[in-house]
Amino acid sequence: MAVTRLNYVSLYVTDLDLAKKHYEEVVGLRVTDVTKNQVYFQSSDSQNHHCVIINASDRAGIEHIGFKVSDPSDIKEIKLVSENYGLETSDVSAGEILGIGEGVKIKLPSGHYLNFFYHADVIGYANGMFNPKSIADEVMGVNPLSHLDHLLVTCEDPAKTIKFLQEVLDFNVTETASAPDGSIIAGFTTVGNTMHNIAFAGGPNGGLHHIAFYVYDRADVIRRTDLLKSRNVPTMEFGLTRHGIAGVTTVYFFDPSGNRNEFQCGAYETPGVPNRVELVTWDVDSLMGKGGFYYEAAVEPKFFQTVS
Repeated sequence: MAVTRLNYVSLYVTDLDLAKKHYEEVVGLRVTDVTKNQVYFQSSDSQNHHCVIINASDRAGIEHIGFKVSDPSDIKEIKLVSENYGLETSDVSAGEILGIGEGVKIKLPSGHYLNFFYHADVIGYANGMFNPKSIADEVMGVNPLSHLDHLLVTCEDPAKTIKFLQEVLDFNVTETASAPDGSIIAGFTTVGNTMHNIAFAGGPNGGLHHIAFYVYDRADVIRRTDLLKSRNVPTMEFGLTRHGIAGVTTVYFFDPSGNRNEFQCGAYETPGVPNRVELVTWDVDSLMGKGGFYYEAAVEPKFFQTVS
């Protein structure tokens, strides 16, 4: 069994038209499919059908997360081991999610739903697959971004879900933060070569803290911060900053429904092989200081309190 990559995230939004405009014109994604109540998006430099789905709803938040597996047989194995662990599962038929083959959806102890699948339709790069152009003709954001990088979600007991992902589905755990009593209050997990695909922090079950898009360099984060400010997109008060955890340069902002987004670059690489990553640990004082925001050496309470 091998889970190979974070493929997409499906979000709830309260205004489909405003959200479409945001993810296309501010984030810089291309629209790949539209239904009555959904819009599908992909980055310019990714070939699969989508990396973001937005769903019309009466609330913001996360609907489910999609992970790709390396072989069709992995789907049945994930279903079996998840049920043996006591988790709720359901089968997903091919085409039920546009561009995605059959899969199995499981409900994590955190309350989040993950869809594991093998097949994804290939739509190619935005600049073409034969003699592709180096520069896009049309740029909706500042520059085309690289890919959907990770999510931070919230739950009442991060350790419980992290334990399942690590011990049953072979996710690597790269960094954790602990309370004075030793309990885990946040953890970062990955199946690939980046330090986290999905991270967990304390908060309400099923909550979404943010989704993050990887851009090409620190200068691009600065340009995108200028874009956000010029378009009056709500951001964190201090704009551009850096994390001690992962070491990334970052800016946080919100879509019109209140889902937090992030532009970031600079995360360190990991082997992508189970049990090959040495764990980095943080105590709560460091997490709330330079570990959280390196320049400010402090974390505003509402950074963790604001979830969708």
